[in-house]
Amino acid sequence: MKLLAAATALPWADARADDFPNKPIRMILPFPPGGTTDVVGRVFGEAYGKVLGQPVIIDNRAGAGGSVGARAIAQAAPDGYTIGLVTISTHGTNSAVYKSLPYDPVKDFTAITKLSAFPGVIAVNPAFPAKNFKEFMETLKAAPGRYSYASSGAGGATNLCMELFKSKTGVFITHIPYRGSGPAINDVIAGQVPILWDALPSALPFIKAGKLVAIGVASDRRSPQLPDVPTFTELGVKDYEPDLWNGIVGPARIPPEIFKRLQSAAVEAAGNPEFKARMSELGANVVASNSPGFSQAIAKDVALWKEVAKFANISLD
Repeated sequence: MKLLAAATALPWADARADDFPNKPIRMILPFPPGGTTDVVGRVFGEAYGKVLGQPVIIDNRAGAGGSVGARAIAQAAPDGYTIGLVTISTHGTNSAVYKSLPYDPVKDFTAITKLSAFPGVIAVNPAFPAKNFKEFMETLKAAPGRYSYASSGAGGATNLCMELFKSKTGVFITHIPYRGSGPAINDVIAGQVPILWDALPSALPFIKAGKLVAIGVASDRRSPQLPDVPTFTELGVKDYEPDLWNGIVGPARIPPEIFKRLQSAAVEAAGNPEFKARMSELGANVVASNSPGFSQAIAKDVALWKEVAKFANISLD
């Protein structure tokens, strides 16, 4: 009886799967309004709310590379009414570069479904003495350390993705970090830095305009937006498919039946034609699935990026 009384005292104890949800759901986005994650979250949230029959309220909680928002998700009541859209940064690379991360990306969350994945791209200034992968590798190996690359920030996903490329290919390129993709792209276009690693949606307009030259795509498939640009796997770089994923999670210990409802609704919403069309415009692949394994994929990602950070000697605290 004491255990029952204690359970009913918990704020989420009255969460019932048979009428879930019966009020609006809050979706925390760990990044500020206007960015790619915000766009994905808002478009998905609208479709998700229609499937669930309740509005999905967007709550931007930016700060510390997404850690502030991720922590807020982890600390929420596990009743299904607070979820979040997390990314490779919050649940992958942050674990590698911050020793004192205020949450465990695996243990502190219920992984509902991976939602979409953005290919990465290595691109160069048109004046760079290489226009394809073969020439790119020959140029870099002929002059180790001579060339540099721009990323959207020290210790971020784009930084670690290029460091992973370096570890797999043996090239030596100096890192020049920027505060965001915009400044990084601008300096590569201006010729201040010759090489860029970025998410394809950020670089795509400039590649199509001829202001950047794509060397290869980091994904498990070619991008429909750049069908003539091969993946790095096709080019011979084994196991180099570090797509920039995002996914839906909740706090740990969400009841199984509520989890199933959240997951099935997420997969249905991800299949919404408007959502899929918007993701295609952004250059993303929709990968939502009822299949288990998202939590294991996060754990695998964390282990990978810790190895890369150690290889590149990257730490932000």
